[in-house]
Amino acid sequence: MGLPPQTQVHLEGNRLVLTCMAEGSWPLEFKWIYNSSELTRFSLEYRYLIPSLDRSHAGHYRCIVRNRVGAIMQCSTEVQVAYMGGFVEGERSQTVSQGEGALIHAPRIHSFPRPQITWFRDGRKIPSSSRIAITLDNTLVILSTVAPDAGRYYAQAVNDKNGENKTSQPITLTVESKSSFCGLFCCQLE
Repeated sequence: MGLPPQTQVHLEGNRLVLTCMAEGSWPLEFKWIYNSSELTRFSLEYRYLIPSLDRSHAGHYRCIVRNRVGAIMQCSTEVQVAYMGGFVEGERSQTVSQGEGALIHAPRIHSFPRPQITWFRDGRKIPSSSRIAITLDNTLVILSTVAPDAGRYYAQAVNDKNGENKTSQPITLTVESKSSFCGLFCCQLE
């Protein structure tokens, strides 16, 4: 009879010891399965050790226990590995005309769990306002840009499971004043 699987989150680089607790007529023999691959044969070893976790160790682990009379029991757990990689290079600059909206997409980052993203411009945290919002996919939206919106923007990602934080490369926003060329003359649009 098996128990419902438990989920556990561990930090990348940490040591993990999975332990299979069982009662029954001795000797008990244990076998470990990872996803659908056999890790060990039946033996007296009731623990499975991973000296240094990495993200490839995430998955479902199952312990199968048998005794000499053939009674079988199993228990399982899902192991999740908390990690944070670096930002993936993306857009480095963007130009919009004054009055237009700007969408600055957060650079992708490899992380589990999904990190919290905070946007900064020229070293200052960007607060939400009636003109500036951050979408659920962490895109910074600036409605009706004005000259002071120009600057260097960057995203800071924080993984709340392992405490790591990373800062993206800056994305430069340029806000050009509206103008159009009328023949050889330059006219300012109001």
